[in-house]
Amino acid sequence: VRTVEVGTYYWRETAAPPGYQLPASPVFGPLVLTPANASAGVQVTAADLPQPPVTGEVRVLKKDANTGAVLAGAVFELWKETNGIPGLQTTGVNPDTQVGAPCTTGADGLCRRTVEVGGYYWRETAAPPGYQLPSLPVFGPLVLTAQNASEGVQITARDCPSPKPPADGSIHLTKKDDKSGRPLAGAVFELWKETNGIPGLQTGGPNPDTRSGASCTTSADGGCDFRHLSAGQYYLRETVAPPGYDLPRDPVTCPYTVDEDDCVTVVLTNKKHDDDC
Repeated sequence: VRTVEVGTYYWRETAAPPGYQLPASPVFGPLVLTPANASAGVQVTAADLPQPPVTGEVRVLKKDANTGAVLAGAVFELWKETNGIPGLQTTGVNPDTQVGAPCTTGADGLCRRTVEVGGYYWRETAAPPGYQLPSLPVFGPLVLTAQNASEGVQITARDCPSPKPPADGSIHLTKKDDKSGRPLAGAVFELWKETNGIPGLQTGGPNPDTRSGASCTTSADGGCDFRHLSAGQYYLRETVAPPGYDLPRDPVTCPYTVDEDDCVTVVLTNKKHDDDC
């Protein structure tokens, strides 16, 4: 407001209010003050737009904790620190504020959001396929300021691979009398895995095949089980015949091919001592 003589006037805005920007045309007028309108005065309205908020990227990079390889397929939520309580609160009477929809990391391993300055947290809700969520799935805070907004802020989240399920292949052996088919208890078997690439079973020497587990003795129903086997080829080697029976001339059988989720069934027989060979 100014009290002036009659005439023509302009207002020129030289500084916008805090938080606002100068208009592209900062001159307002003309305002023509005459004897007729001098008692009421003349007025113009100058409208300013708020300053656009300062924004920048907030990113999370997902990596394999062992190899450092970037990982696609992790799902993250972005939360803004809004309740003034240190750390991320996602529930309760006064949680922090989730920003936008969840994000899934792409081939570059990144989730990114363009947001206003402030403090942010990334929360991992689903690990990439073949990986496990970390025990603490919240990463941050990442503080985006006017000074670092142009380059953005980033944090790395590392996941460990999921534990491999135990191998679950198996061989179920049944020992029987060669004539009657009666099950035989007391036969003792070793299981060997083909590992040296030489045909047949080698149990000694500089490069033997690999013994798998402990010996197994057939039960009253003639059964003997070798469990939790990884994929490969296996030999059964009979080391003790059932009482009253002879060992076979060749106590080593096959190899048997086992997949990690297969059960291979085998029936082997023995002759009694008094039977002809």
